[in-house]
Amino acid sequence: MHHTSGHGRGAEQAPLLRPTIATIQSHSPPRHRHRRDGRHPVPVFSLIFTLVLLFVVAFLAWDVSSYGHCYVTPLCRALSGRNGLEQTWWRNQGPYAPFKPLGSGGGKKGLPKGCEISQVTILHRHAARYPTSSVGECLLSAMKKLDNREVQMPRRHPEFAFLTKTDLKLRDWDFDGLTDQGRKQSWISGRQIKQMYRSFLSKAESTFIRSSGGGRVVETSGYWLEGFNGERFKLRDVSRLPKVDLVIPEGETFNNTLSVHSCPAFQDLSPKPSELKFSELSPLLEPTLNRLNSVLKPQPALELDDLVCLADMCGYDSQSRGTDWEGWSKWCGIFTKEEWEVFGHAKDLKRWYDLGETSRYGPTMGAGYVNELLARLTDSDVVDNTATNHTLDSDEKTFPRGGKRFFVDFGHDNEMLETISALGLLTQHRPLPTDSVPPKRTYILSRIVPFGARIAFERVSCKMGNWEPDPEAGNGLDDDQGNDGKRDYIRILINDKIESGNHPSCEFSGLANFGLCELDSFVESQQFAREEVDWSICYEKDDE
Repeated sequence: MHHTSGHGRGAEQAPLLRPTIATIQSHSPPRHRHRRDGRHPVPVFSLIFTLVLLFVVAFLAWDVSSYGHCYVTPLCRALSGRNGLEQTWWRNQGPYAPFKPLGSGGGKKGLPKGCEISQVTILHRHAARYPTSSVGECLLSAMKKLDNREVQMPRRHPEFAFLTKTDLKLRDWDFDGLTDQGRKQSWISGRQIKQMYRSFLSKAESTFIRSSGGGRVVETSGYWLEGFNGERFKLRDVSRLPKVDLVIPEGETFNNTLSVHSCPAFQDLSPKPSELKFSELSPLLEPTLNRLNSVLKPQPALELDDLVCLADMCGYDSQSRGTDWEGWSKWCGIFTKEEWEVFGHAKDLKRWYDLGETSRYGPTMGAGYVNELLARLTDSDVVDNTATNHTLDSDEKTFPRGGKRFFVDFGHDNEMLETISALGLLTQHRPLPTDSVPPKRTYILSRIVPFGARIAFERVSCKMGNWEPDPEAGNGLDDDQGNDGKRDYIRILINDKIESGNHPSCEFSGLANFGLCELDSFVESQQFAREEVDWSICYEKDDE
């Protein structure tokens, strides 16, 4: 037993040494090989990771640029990349911008307790169209120069790459006519307005809808009616669209407040104030003109008029494809943000100096529509000696006398601007600068008269039992006894945003915070249209 135990102790020591030696001899080399083999995948993985990272960064940088498609929408917005560019593009398209509501809209929204709508008039611009024939000629001239450019694909300028594939002859463009997007935009507007005023419409006496006689205006009103009547949208021939109550012909020989061409002095004015003012701003566009001519080398070289027309392609082309908005055109990306601000301001100042509040003819040509509006608001006859059609306005069938009705008038952007000027809305504290772009622009056409723009005039009746008498109103409710203890107000919305709150007639209104001006005060504030307008200047030579 003792021998056996001694042998056991020897046996106990040997295993302690042999496995250790064996481990060192037999297992060290494999461990060494594994360590050596493992060195190769590390740099390969690192290289792959770096390449992927660079690709992702490059893709994101492209995506948020003006050349990308903003697939990563949150990042675009966070970096103000695509989203910031789109705001720049929209703001500077002037009257060729797509419609965008600026507020929550009218109807019952925002009205104080005890107030309800008793009449609505909507002045509505036609929806998105192709360029007019005259602008189309300018575009085709500029496109021909680009088509003959010496540099087909300029290096380091990917913003011009699309020119090799785009249609520079505008083959399918129907100048002066609505685009399919415009047709659907009209239909959508009809649906939206029907929904907005559904409560009032359920109690209204009737609707009465007029349209100016231009083809794109009539077609807009037809698609609008389809949406308003709850019909499905479908592209169809104009002859199959529903008809409005009255179409007023356009032309120099016909008085028409929705398309004023009966002021020959303005029509013949040359040069117009806008042309003179634009000439003062145009030096700011010279670097842009030089850049395009240098990069593309068009033959012959682009001129300033070509440049302005090419800028218009951003809005036009974006609204020329399909019935639904598909995004901004590649044309928008050929100009920088700073250049776009110059283009946008140029559009604004041209209309403001021709038709704005201080212009010689703008408020005068807008006075007729204002007087028609005042007649509706006060349930009375039209009193006017300017652009109104006395034959139509004196007939109850073609111009109903106010009442609890829903009126819609379809026309053009110029007439909307003239009406705004005559009403005293959107007044400017100082003339728009003509030699620079102001850091904060306050008269922006894309916010006022985009395609499909609309101005709503709501007559609102309020029960005065819910409000304390206005100390400025004398005996308070005595003035309203003829209206069942109610007082009438007016609320004005431009593209669904309340604009009447800042009107001078709201100064003493107890409901100014709601955008409600006392109707009597508002009517009194329209001295220019009612008494001061001088239509005879339309037959005089301009001495400015």
